[in-house]
Amino acid sequence: MIKLSILMVRRSDFTYDKFIQYWREVHAPLFAAQLESKKYVRRCIQDHRTGDALPGTTASNFDGIAEIWFDDISGAKAFFESDGYQKNVIPDDGLCTSIRSV
Repeated sequence: MIKLSILMVRRSDFTYDKFIQYWREVHAPLFAAQLESKKYVRRCIQDHRTGDALPGTTASNFDGIAEIWFDDISGAKAFFESDGYQKNVIPDDGLCTSIRSV
């Protein structure tokens, strides 16, 4: 199992609420609609920032984390090299100023 975590920072012209709404209502359905998502992605999770910090920790500088699960590295590579991802999902990633995979 490959689990990819993508740390996301919204564009400066998006409020946090607008970013979350767009991510949930536009980007997630677009991502899920790709044939390659259905073929290679085993699970996709959106983690949203709460703004709260637990004692002894600091609040996150990221607006969210996208978690994408694949069966193996070959499936992950096939997904990210696919036409559906390249032509449809990447152009819609403009809702973020920073996307870092970990």
